[in-house]
Amino acid sequence: MHQCLSERGKHMSKKFYVTTPIYYPSGQLHLGHAYTTTLADIMKRYKQRQGYEVFFLTGSDEHGQKIAKKAAEFKMSPKAYLDERVDQFKDLWKKLHIDYDYFIRTTDENHVQAVQKIFEALETKGLIYKGHYEGLYCVSCEEFLTPEQIDETGCCKISQNKPEKLTEETYFLKVSAFQDFIEDLLKTDFLKPDYRRSEMLKNFVEPGLKDLSITRTSFDWGIPIIGDEKHVVYVWLDALSNYLTALGYFQTDKTQFEKFWAEDTEILQFVGKEIIRFHSIYWPVLLKSLDLRLPNTLLAHGWIMNKNTKMSKSLGNVIDPLVLINEFGADALRFYLAHDLPTERDGNFSGPLFIESFNVNLANNVGNLISRVNKMITQYSNGKLLNLKNVDLEMIDLGHQTIDKYQKLMDNYQISEAINVVLDLGVALNKYIENEEPWVLDRDGYQEELEKVLVTLQRNLIIMTYLLEPVLVETTPEMFKQLGADKIVWDPEKLKTFSHLHLDKLPERKILFKRIKDHQFLEN
Repeated sequence: MHQCLSERGKHMSKKFYVTTPIYYPSGQLHLGHAYTTTLADIMKRYKQRQGYEVFFLTGSDEHGQKIAKKAAEFKMSPKAYLDERVDQFKDLWKKLHIDYDYFIRTTDENHVQAVQKIFEALETKGLIYKGHYEGLYCVSCEEFLTPEQIDETGCCKISQNKPEKLTEETYFLKVSAFQDFIEDLLKTDFLKPDYRRSEMLKNFVEPGLKDLSITRTSFDWGIPIIGDEKHVVYVWLDALSNYLTALGYFQTDKTQFEKFWAEDTEILQFVGKEIIRFHSIYWPVLLKSLDLRLPNTLLAHGWIMNKNTKMSKSLGNVIDPLVLINEFGADALRFYLAHDLPTERDGNFSGPLFIESFNVNLANNVGNLISRVNKMITQYSNGKLLNLKNVDLEMIDLGHQTIDKYQKLMDNYQISEAINVVLDLGVALNKYIENEEPWVLDRDGYQEELEKVLVTLQRNLIIMTYLLEPVLVETTPEMFKQLGADKIVWDPEKLKTFSHLHLDKLPERKILFKRIKDHQFLEN
Protein backbone atom coordinates (compact mmCIF):
# COMPACT_ATOMS: atom_id res chain seq x y z
CA MET A 1 0.00 0.00 0.00
CA HIS A 2 2.70 2.49 0.98
CA GLN A 3 4.64 1.84 -2.19
CA CYS A 4 1.54 2.25 -4.35
CA LEU A 5 0.63 5.58 -2.79
CA SER A 6 4.15 6.95 -2.87
CA GLU A 7 4.57 6.03 -6.53
CA ARG A 8 1.45 8.04 -7.39
CA GLY A 9 2.98 10.98 -5.57
CA LYS A 10 6.20 10.76 -7.58
CA HIS A 11 4.62 10.74 -11.02
CA MET A 12 2.34 13.74 -11.26
CA SER A 13 -0.41 13.27 -13.82
CA LYS A 14 -2.04 16.06 -15.75
CA LYS A 15 -5.46 15.39 -14.23
CA PHE A 16 -6.44 16.70 -10.83
CA TYR A 17 -9.59 16.01 -8.79
CA VAL A 18 -10.17 18.15 -5.70
CA THR A 19 -13.11 17.91 -3.32
CA THR A 20 -14.53 19.60 -0.27
CA PRO A 21 -16.81 17.82 2.17
CA ILE A 22 -20.42 18.25 1.20
CA TYR A 23 -21.85 20.67 3.74
CA TYR A 24 -24.82 20.07 5.97
CA PRO A 25 -27.27 22.90 5.16
CA SER A 26 -29.12 22.90 8.48
CA GLY A 27 -27.93 26.26 9.79
CA GLN A 28 -26.40 29.56 8.81
CA LEU A 29 -23.30 29.89 6.67
CA HIS A 30 -20.05 30.37 8.56
CA LEU A 31 -16.33 30.85 7.99
CA GLY A 32 -15.69 27.11 8.13
CA HIS A 33 -17.64 26.63 4.91
CA ALA A 34 -15.69 29.43 3.24
CA TYR A 35 -12.33 28.17 4.56
CA THR A 36 -12.36 24.66 3.13
CA THR A 37 -13.90 25.71 -0.16
CA THR A 38 -11.44 28.57 -0.67
CA LEU A 39 -8.50 26.20 -0.15
CA ALA A 40 -9.91 23.84 -2.78
CA ASP A 41 -10.54 26.72 -5.19
CA ILE A 42 -6.96 27.98 -4.80
CA MET A 43 -5.60 24.52 -5.55
CA LYS A 44 -7.84 24.24 -8.61
CA ARG A 45 -6.58 27.56 -9.99
CA TYR A 46 -2.96 26.66 -9.25
CA LYS A 47 -3.21 23.25 -10.92
CA GLN A 48 -4.97 24.62 -13.98
CA ARG A 49 -2.14 27.09 -14.43
CA GLN A 50 0.29 24.16 -14.23
CA GLY A 51 -1.46 22.56 -17.21
CA TYR A 52 -3.74 20.13 -15.38
CA GLU A 53 -7.27 19.24 -16.39
CA VAL A 54 -9.15 19.82 -13.15
CA PHE A 55 -12.46 18.76 -11.65
CA PHE A 56 -13.51 20.60 -8.48
CA LEU A 57 -16.44 19.16 -6.51
CA THR A 58 -18.45 20.64 -3.67
CA GLY A 59 -22.06 20.27 -2.60
CA SER A 60 -24.61 19.70 0.13
CA ASP A 61 -25.37 16.72 2.38
CA GLU A 62 -29.16 16.74 2.54
CA HIS A 63 -30.46 13.66 4.32
CA GLY A 64 -30.74 12.71 7.97
CA GLN A 65 -32.70 13.28 11.14
CA LYS A 66 -31.40 16.80 11.77
CA ILE A 67 -32.62 18.06 8.38
CA ALA A 68 -36.03 16.50 8.91
CA LYS A 69 -36.35 18.19 12.33
CA LYS A 70 -35.20 21.56 11.01
CA ALA A 71 -37.67 21.47 8.13
CA ALA A 72 -40.49 20.59 10.55
CA GLU A 73 -39.57 23.58 12.74
CA PHE A 74 -40.11 25.85 9.73
CA LYS A 75 -43.28 23.95 8.73
CA MET A 76 -41.70 23.10 5.37
CA SER A 77 -40.98 19.92 3.48
CA PRO A 78 -37.33 18.88 3.73
CA LYS A 79 -36.76 19.53 0.01
CA ALA A 80 -38.28 23.03 0.10
CA TYR A 81 -36.26 23.86 3.21
CA LEU A 82 -33.08 22.61 1.54
CA ASP A 83 -33.64 24.47 -1.73
CA GLU A 84 -33.41 27.80 0.13
CA ARG A 85 -30.24 26.78 1.97
CA VAL A 86 -28.54 25.51 -1.18
CA ASP A 87 -29.26 28.82 -2.91
CA GLN A 88 -27.47 30.55 -0.01
CA PHE A 89 -24.42 28.33 -0.47
CA LYS A 90 -24.29 29.00 -4.19
CA ASP A 91 -24.63 32.74 -3.58
CA LEU A 92 -21.68 32.63 -1.17
CA TRP A 93 -19.56 30.67 -3.64
CA LYS A 94 -20.35 33.19 -6.39
CA LYS A 95 -19.38 36.16 -4.22
CA LEU A 96 -16.23 34.40 -3.00
CA HIS A 97 -15.26 33.55 -6.62
CA ILE A 98 -15.37 29.80 -6.01
CA ASP A 99 -14.96 28.20 -9.43
CA TYR A 100 -16.39 24.74 -8.76
CA ASP A 101 -17.16 22.35 -11.61
CA TYR A 102 -20.05 20.52 -10.02
CA PHE A 103 -22.31 21.11 -7.04
CA ILE A 104 -23.77 17.81 -5.92
CA ARG A 105 -26.89 17.46 -3.79
CA THR A 106 -27.52 14.10 -2.16
CA THR A 107 -31.18 14.49 -3.09
CA ASP A 108 -30.21 14.42 -6.78
CA GLU A 109 -31.85 11.41 -8.40
CA ASN A 110 -28.66 10.16 -10.05
CA HIS A 111 -26.93 10.16 -6.64
CA VAL A 112 -29.88 8.40 -4.96
CA GLN A 113 -29.92 5.60 -7.54
CA ALA A 114 -26.14 5.19 -7.47
CA VAL A 115 -26.12 4.91 -3.65
CA GLN A 116 -28.77 2.19 -3.84
CA LYS A 117 -26.56 0.31 -6.32
CA ILE A 118 -23.51 0.76 -4.07
CA PHE A 119 -25.49 -0.76 -1.18
CA GLU A 120 -26.52 -3.70 -3.38
CA ALA A 121 -22.91 -4.21 -4.53
CA LEU A 122 -21.65 -4.32 -0.94
CA GLU A 123 -24.42 -6.71 0.04
CA THR A 124 -23.59 -8.98 -2.91
CA LYS A 125 -19.96 -9.09 -1.75
CA GLY A 126 -21.11 -10.26 1.69
CA LEU A 127 -19.85 -7.09 3.36
CA ILE A 128 -23.25 -6.06 4.78
CA TYR A 129 -25.39 -7.85 7.36
CA LYS A 130 -28.52 -7.04 9.34
CA GLY A 131 -28.49 -6.68 13.12
CA HIS A 132 -29.45 -4.37 15.97
CA TYR A 133 -27.57 -1.34 17.22
CA GLU A 134 -27.75 0.10 20.69
CA GLY A 135 -25.77 3.19 21.58
CA LEU A 136 -25.64 6.93 22.13
CA TYR A 137 -26.52 8.91 19.02
CA CYS A 138 -25.72 12.60 18.41
CA VAL A 139 -28.40 14.05 16.14
CA SER A 140 -26.30 17.18 15.46
CA CYS A 141 -23.32 15.14 14.22
CA GLU A 142 -25.48 12.38 12.71
CA GLU A 143 -23.22 9.88 14.43
CA PHE A 144 -23.22 7.07 17.00
CA LEU A 145 -20.63 8.11 19.57
CA THR A 146 -17.77 6.16 21.07
CA PRO A 147 -16.86 6.74 24.76
CA GLU A 148 -13.87 8.84 23.60
CA GLN A 149 -16.26 11.27 21.88
CA ILE A 150 -18.25 12.05 25.04
CA ASP A 151 -17.04 14.56 27.64
CA GLU A 152 -17.28 14.33 31.43
CA THR A 153 -20.75 15.95 31.40
CA GLY A 154 -22.10 13.28 29.05
CA CYS A 155 -22.20 15.63 26.03
CA CYS A 156 -20.78 15.17 22.55
CA LYS A 157 -17.36 16.84 22.45
CA ILE A 158 -18.06 18.30 19.01
CA SER A 159 -21.66 19.57 19.21
CA GLN A 160 -21.86 19.93 23.01
CA ASN A 161 -25.34 18.33 22.80
CA LYS A 162 -26.60 15.41 24.88
CA PRO A 163 -26.70 12.26 22.75
CA GLU A 164 -29.84 10.12 22.61
CA LYS A 165 -29.87 6.45 23.56
CA LEU A 166 -31.08 4.49 20.54
CA THR A 167 -31.85 0.86 19.87
CA GLU A 168 -32.95 -0.10 16.39
CA GLU A 169 -32.59 -2.61 13.61
CA THR A 170 -29.81 -1.69 11.20
CA TYR A 171 -27.57 -2.97 8.46
CA PHE A 172 -23.86 -3.06 9.30
CA LEU A 173 -20.82 -2.68 7.06
CA LYS A 174 -18.06 -5.13 8.03
CA VAL A 175 -15.45 -2.49 8.83
CA SER A 176 -13.76 -4.84 11.31
CA ALA A 177 -12.66 -7.03 8.39
CA PHE A 178 -10.39 -4.20 7.22
CA GLN A 179 -8.35 -3.79 10.42
CA ASP A 180 -4.98 -4.57 8.84
CA PHE A 181 -5.74 -2.53 5.72
CA ILE A 182 -6.53 0.62 7.71
CA GLU A 183 -3.55 0.17 10.04
CA ASP A 184 -1.24 -0.09 7.04
CA LEU A 185 -2.89 2.86 5.30
CA LEU A 186 -2.50 5.15 8.31
CA LYS A 187 1.22 4.43 8.38
CA THR A 188 1.58 6.03 4.91
CA ASP A 189 1.33 9.70 3.96
CA PHE A 190 -2.31 9.29 2.87
CA LEU A 191 -3.59 11.48 5.74
CA LYS A 192 -2.05 14.90 6.38
CA PRO A 193 -0.83 16.39 8.65
CA ASP A 194 1.22 13.55 10.13
CA TYR A 195 -0.04 13.77 13.71
CA ARG A 196 -3.62 13.15 12.61
CA ARG A 197 -2.62 9.60 11.66
CA SER A 198 -1.44 8.93 15.20
CA GLU A 199 -4.73 10.27 16.56
CA MET A 200 -6.78 7.97 14.35
CA LEU A 201 -4.62 4.93 15.08
CA LYS A 202 -4.60 5.46 18.84
CA ASN A 203 -8.25 6.45 19.32
CA PHE A 204 -10.12 4.35 16.76
CA VAL A 205 -7.99 1.74 15.01
CA GLU A 206 -5.69 0.12 17.57
CA PRO A 207 -8.57 -0.51 20.06
CA GLY A 208 -10.17 -2.56 17.25
CA LEU A 209 -12.38 -1.37 14.43
CA LYS A 210 -16.11 -1.80 14.97
CA ASP A 211 -18.60 -2.60 12.24
CA LEU A 212 -20.46 0.50 11.06
CA SER A 213 -24.23 0.97 11.23
CA ILE A 214 -25.20 2.19 7.75
CA THR A 215 -29.02 2.35 7.84
CA ARG A 216 -31.72 3.83 10.06
CA THR A 217 -35.38 2.98 10.63
CA SER A 218 -36.39 5.70 13.12
CA PHE A 219 -36.87 8.32 10.38
CA ASP A 220 -37.53 8.20 6.64
CA TRP A 221 -35.73 11.27 5.26
CA GLY A 222 -33.04 9.38 3.42
CA ILE A 223 -32.36 6.99 0.57
CA PRO A 224 -34.50 3.84 0.96
CA ILE A 225 -32.95 0.39 0.61
CA ILE A 226 -34.45 -1.43 -2.37
CA GLY A 227 -36.39 -4.46 -1.08
CA ASP A 228 -36.31 -3.27 2.57
CA GLU A 229 -37.72 0.25 2.31
CA LYS A 230 -38.21 0.79 6.05
CA HIS A 231 -34.42 1.21 6.14
CA VAL A 232 -32.85 4.40 4.78
CA VAL A 233 -29.14 4.71 4.13
CA TYR A 234 -27.39 6.27 7.10
CA VAL A 235 -26.10 9.71 6.21
CA TRP A 236 -22.39 8.86 6.22
CA LEU A 237 -22.53 6.09 3.61
CA ASP A 238 -24.81 8.37 1.59
CA ALA A 239 -22.49 11.38 1.98
CA LEU A 240 -19.16 9.65 1.38
CA SER A 241 -20.44 8.13 -1.84
CA ASN A 242 -20.89 11.60 -3.36
CA TYR A 243 -17.22 11.79 -4.37
CA LEU A 244 -17.90 8.87 -6.73
CA THR A 245 -21.48 9.54 -7.81
CA ALA A 246 -20.68 13.13 -8.81
CA LEU A 247 -18.35 11.68 -11.45
CA GLY A 248 -20.93 9.22 -12.77
CA TYR A 249 -20.15 6.07 -10.78
CA PHE A 250 -22.86 3.42 -11.24
CA GLN A 251 -24.46 5.64 -13.91
CA THR A 252 -24.84 5.41 -17.68
CA ASP A 253 -22.28 8.10 -18.48
CA LYS A 254 -19.04 7.15 -16.70
CA THR A 255 -16.78 9.47 -18.73
CA GLN A 256 -15.86 11.75 -15.84
CA PHE A 257 -15.45 8.85 -13.44
CA GLU A 258 -13.11 7.01 -15.78
CA LYS A 259 -11.07 10.18 -16.22
CA PHE A 260 -10.91 11.64 -12.71
CA TRP A 261 -10.89 8.43 -10.66
CA ALA A 262 -8.23 6.85 -12.88
CA GLU A 263 -4.98 5.62 -11.36
CA ASP A 264 -2.98 8.44 -12.96
CA THR A 265 -5.20 11.25 -11.62
CA GLU A 266 -3.97 13.24 -8.65
CA ILE A 267 -6.81 13.25 -6.10
CA LEU A 268 -6.85 15.67 -3.17
CA GLN A 269 -9.65 15.79 -0.59
CA PHE A 270 -10.05 18.57 1.98
CA VAL A 271 -11.93 17.85 5.24
CA GLY A 272 -12.28 19.45 8.65
CA LYS A 273 -10.77 17.63 11.60
CA GLU A 274 -14.18 16.76 13.10
CA ILE A 275 -14.88 14.34 10.22
CA ILE A 276 -11.43 12.77 9.89
CA ARG A 277 -12.57 9.41 11.26
CA PHE A 278 -15.19 8.97 8.53
CA HIS A 279 -12.82 10.00 5.75
CA SER A 280 -9.67 8.23 6.96
CA ILE A 281 -11.29 4.96 8.05
CA TYR A 282 -14.79 4.39 6.61
CA TRP A 283 -14.15 6.08 3.27
CA PRO A 284 -11.06 3.95 2.46
CA VAL A 285 -12.99 0.85 3.62
CA LEU A 286 -15.81 1.74 1.22
CA LEU A 287 -13.38 2.22 -1.67
CA LYS A 288 -11.53 -1.00 -0.89
CA SER A 289 -14.86 -2.85 -0.71
CA LEU A 290 -15.76 -1.56 -4.16
CA ASP A 291 -12.30 -2.43 -5.56
CA LEU A 292 -11.55 1.24 -6.26
CA ARG A 293 -8.33 3.21 -5.85
CA LEU A 294 -7.76 5.60 -2.93
CA PRO A 295 -7.21 9.36 -3.13
CA ASN A 296 -3.57 10.45 -3.05
CA THR A 297 -4.10 12.79 -0.12
CA LEU A 298 -6.68 13.43 2.56
CA LEU A 299 -5.85 16.84 4.03
CA ALA A 300 -7.53 17.44 7.39
CA HIS A 301 -7.41 21.06 8.49
CA GLY A 302 -8.15 22.45 11.94
CA TRP A 303 -10.97 24.56 13.30
CA ILE A 304 -11.37 28.32 13.11
CA MET A 305 -11.27 29.64 16.66
CA ASN A 306 -12.50 32.93 18.08
CA LYS A 307 -10.51 33.99 21.14
CA ASN A 308 -9.23 30.40 21.32
CA THR A 309 -12.80 29.02 21.41
CA LYS A 310 -14.31 27.05 18.53
CA MET A 311 -16.83 29.13 16.64
CA SER A 312 -20.35 27.84 17.22
CA LYS A 313 -23.91 29.09 16.95
CA SER A 314 -24.60 28.27 20.61
CA LEU A 315 -21.78 30.58 21.75
CA GLY A 316 -22.84 33.35 19.40
CA ASN A 317 -19.35 33.81 17.92
CA VAL A 318 -20.06 32.65 14.36
CA ILE A 319 -18.97 35.07 11.63
CA ASP A 320 -21.03 35.28 8.44
CA PRO A 321 -18.55 35.30 5.53
CA LEU A 322 -20.98 37.29 3.39
CA VAL A 323 -20.73 40.20 5.83
CA LEU A 324 -16.94 40.23 5.47
CA ILE A 325 -17.12 39.97 1.67
CA ASN A 326 -19.69 42.77 1.38
CA GLU A 327 -17.63 45.03 3.64
CA PHE A 328 -14.05 44.30 2.56
CA GLY A 329 -14.23 42.34 -0.69
CA ALA A 330 -13.70 38.68 -1.55
CA ASP A 331 -9.92 38.95 -1.82
CA ALA A 332 -9.57 40.19 1.76
CA LEU A 333 -11.38 37.11 3.06
CA ARG A 334 -9.72 34.68 0.63
CA PHE A 335 -6.30 35.96 1.68
CA TYR A 336 -6.99 35.67 5.41
CA LEU A 337 -8.39 32.16 5.10
CA ALA A 338 -5.50 30.95 2.94
CA HIS A 339 -2.64 32.74 4.70
CA ASP A 340 -3.61 33.21 8.33
CA LEU A 341 -5.20 29.80 8.94
CA PRO A 342 -2.50 27.17 8.23
CA THR A 343 -4.08 23.76 7.68
CA GLU A 344 -1.86 21.86 10.12
CA ARG A 345 -3.38 23.46 13.24
CA ASP A 346 -6.38 25.38 14.54
CA GLY A 347 -6.41 29.03 13.48
CA ASN A 348 -7.84 32.14 15.08
CA PHE A 349 -10.16 34.70 13.58
CA SER A 350 -10.84 38.04 15.23
CA GLY A 351 -11.44 41.57 14.05
CA PRO A 352 -8.02 42.88 15.15
CA LEU A 353 -6.22 39.91 13.57
CA PHE A 354 -8.12 40.39 10.30
CA ILE A 355 -7.32 44.12 10.19
CA GLU A 356 -3.66 43.60 11.06
CA SER A 357 -3.18 40.92 8.43
CA PHE A 358 -4.91 42.97 5.73
CA ASN A 359 -3.02 46.17 6.48
CA VAL A 360 0.42 44.62 6.95
CA ASN A 361 0.32 42.07 4.13
CA LEU A 362 -2.02 43.40 1.46
CA ALA A 363 -2.18 47.17 1.97
CA ASN A 364 1.51 47.64 2.81
CA ASN A 365 3.58 44.71 1.58
CA VAL A 366 1.73 44.19 -1.72
CA GLY A 367 -0.44 47.18 -2.59
CA ASN A 368 1.79 49.99 -1.37
CA LEU A 369 4.88 48.34 -2.86
CA ILE A 370 3.27 48.16 -6.31
CA SER A 371 2.09 51.75 -5.99
CA ARG A 372 5.53 52.90 -4.90
CA VAL A 373 7.27 51.24 -7.84
CA ASN A 374 4.61 52.46 -10.28
CA LYS A 375 5.26 56.01 -9.09
CA MET A 376 9.03 55.71 -9.46
CA ILE A 377 8.86 54.21 -12.97
CA THR A 378 6.41 56.93 -13.99
CA GLN A 379 8.47 59.70 -12.43
CA TYR A 380 11.94 58.54 -13.47
CA SER A 381 11.27 56.74 -16.77
CA ASN A 382 8.01 58.18 -18.12
CA GLY A 383 6.11 55.01 -17.14
CA LYS A 384 8.01 52.54 -19.33
CA LEU A 385 11.30 50.67 -18.92
CA LEU A 386 12.97 49.63 -22.15
CA ASN A 387 15.79 47.25 -21.27
CA LEU A 388 14.20 44.43 -19.28
CA LYS A 389 17.54 42.58 -19.23
CA ASN A 390 19.30 45.29 -17.21
CA VAL A 391 18.79 43.71 -13.80
CA ASP A 392 20.37 43.12 -10.44
CA LEU A 393 21.23 39.45 -10.81
CA GLU A 394 21.19 38.73 -7.07
CA MET A 395 17.67 40.12 -6.65
CA ILE A 396 16.44 38.46 -9.83
CA ASP A 397 17.80 35.16 -8.52
CA LEU A 398 15.82 35.77 -5.32
CA GLY A 399 12.69 36.08 -7.45
CA HIS A 400 13.51 32.82 -9.24
CA GLN A 401 14.09 31.08 -5.90
CA THR A 402 10.70 32.38 -4.76
CA ILE A 403 9.00 30.78 -7.78
CA ASP A 404 10.68 27.43 -7.09
CA LYS A 405 9.93 27.46 -3.35
CA TYR A 406 6.33 28.51 -3.95
CA GLN A 407 5.73 25.71 -6.45
CA LYS A 408 7.27 23.10 -4.20
CA LEU A 409 5.04 24.16 -1.30
CA MET A 410 1.90 24.36 -3.43
CA ASP A 411 2.61 20.93 -4.88
CA ASN A 412 2.60 19.72 -1.27
CA TYR A 413 -0.66 21.63 -0.58
CA GLN A 414 1.06 24.00 1.89
CA ILE A 415 -0.86 27.06 0.79
CA SER A 416 -0.16 29.31 3.78
CA GLU A 417 3.57 28.63 3.64
CA ALA A 418 3.60 29.27 -0.13
CA ILE A 419 1.98 32.68 0.38
CA ASN A 420 4.55 33.46 3.06
CA VAL A 421 7.35 32.86 0.57
CA VAL A 422 5.78 35.45 -1.75
CA LEU A 423 5.34 37.96 1.06
CA ASP A 424 8.98 37.46 2.05
CA LEU A 425 9.96 38.57 -1.45
CA GLY A 426 7.91 41.74 -0.92
CA VAL A 427 9.77 42.45 2.32
CA ALA A 428 13.08 41.95 0.50
CA LEU A 429 12.01 44.34 -2.28
CA ASN A 430 11.09 47.06 0.21
CA LYS A 431 14.49 46.66 1.83
CA TYR A 432 16.11 46.76 -1.63
CA ILE A 433 14.46 50.13 -2.33
CA GLU A 434 15.74 51.57 0.93
CA ASN A 435 19.26 50.27 0.28
CA GLU A 436 19.49 51.41 -3.37
CA GLU A 437 17.70 54.77 -2.91
CA PRO A 438 16.42 55.28 -6.49
CA TRP A 439 15.66 58.92 -5.73
CA VAL A 440 19.36 59.51 -5.05
CA LEU A 441 20.38 57.68 -8.24
CA ASP A 442 18.02 59.92 -10.22
CA ARG A 443 19.24 63.08 -8.52
CA ASP A 444 22.89 62.23 -9.12
CA GLY A 445 22.37 61.17 -12.75
CA TYR A 446 23.11 57.46 -12.48
CA GLN A 447 20.49 56.54 -15.08
CA GLU A 448 21.76 53.08 -16.00
CA GLU A 449 21.95 52.05 -12.35
CA LEU A 450 18.52 53.57 -11.72
CA GLU A 451 17.07 51.61 -14.62
CA LYS A 452 18.58 48.41 -13.25
CA VAL A 453 16.90 48.95 -9.88
CA LEU A 454 13.52 49.77 -11.44
CA VAL A 455 13.58 46.82 -13.88
CA THR A 456 14.54 44.50 -11.01
CA LEU A 457 11.63 45.79 -8.93
CA GLN A 458 9.13 45.58 -11.78
CA ARG A 459 10.09 42.03 -12.73
CA ASN A 460 9.93 40.79 -9.14
CA LEU A 461 6.57 42.45 -8.55
CA ILE A 462 5.18 40.70 -11.63
CA ILE A 463 6.45 37.45 -10.10
CA MET A 464 4.66 38.27 -6.82
CA THR A 465 1.44 39.10 -8.65
CA TYR A 466 1.54 35.91 -10.69
CA LEU A 467 2.11 33.74 -7.61
CA LEU A 468 -0.71 35.41 -5.65
CA GLU A 469 -3.18 35.15 -8.54
CA PRO A 470 -4.94 31.95 -7.32
CA VAL A 471 -5.71 33.77 -4.05
CA LEU A 472 -6.37 37.38 -5.09
CA VAL A 473 -8.74 36.72 -7.98
CA GLU A 474 -10.48 40.12 -7.90
CA THR A 475 -7.41 42.32 -7.61
CA THR A 476 -4.83 40.47 -9.72
CA PRO A 477 -5.92 41.95 -13.10
CA GLU A 478 -5.43 45.48 -11.74
CA MET A 479 -2.14 44.49 -10.09
CA PHE A 480 -0.81 43.31 -13.48
CA LYS A 481 -2.16 46.48 -15.11
CA GLN A 482 -0.39 48.69 -12.58
CA LEU A 483 2.83 46.93 -13.57
CA GLY A 484 2.23 47.20 -17.32
CA ALA A 485 1.81 43.45 -17.64
CA ASP A 486 -1.91 42.86 -18.05
CA LYS A 487 -1.85 41.83 -21.72
CA ILE A 488 0.58 38.93 -21.26
CA VAL A 489 -0.21 35.27 -20.57
CA TRP A 490 2.39 34.33 -17.98
CA ASP A 491 3.96 31.04 -17.01
CA PRO A 492 6.87 30.23 -14.67
CA GLU A 493 9.39 30.10 -17.51
CA LYS A 494 8.43 33.52 -18.88
CA LEU A 495 8.61 34.89 -15.35
CA LYS A 496 12.21 33.79 -15.13
CA THR A 497 13.41 34.91 -18.55
CA PHE A 498 11.14 37.81 -19.58
CA SER A 499 12.21 36.81 -23.06
CA HIS A 500 10.62 38.68 -26.00
CA LEU A 501 8.29 40.55 -23.64
CA HIS A 502 7.59 44.25 -23.95
CA LEU A 503 5.63 45.69 -21.06
CA ASP A 504 3.09 48.46 -21.59
CA LYS A 505 3.42 51.98 -20.31
CA LEU A 506 2.20 52.10 -16.72
CA PRO A 507 -1.21 53.65 -16.08
CA GLU A 508 -1.95 56.21 -13.41
CA ARG A 509 -1.40 54.88 -9.89
CA LYS A 510 -4.37 53.28 -8.21
CA ILE A 511 -4.86 52.18 -4.61
CA LEU A 512 -5.14 48.40 -4.74
CA PHE A 513 -5.84 47.65 -1.07
CA LYS A 514 -7.16 50.55 1.00
CA ARG A 515 -6.03 50.31 4.60
CA ILE A 516 -8.74 49.31 7.06
CA LYS A 517 -9.00 51.84 9.86
CA ASP A 518 -10.93 51.33 13.08
CA HIS A 519 -14.05 49.44 12.15
CA GLN A 520 -17.05 48.91 14.40
CA PHE A 521 -17.89 45.51 12.93
CA LEU A 522 -14.36 44.26 13.65
CA GLU A 523 -13.85 45.78 17.10
CA ASN A 524 -13.64 42.43 18.90
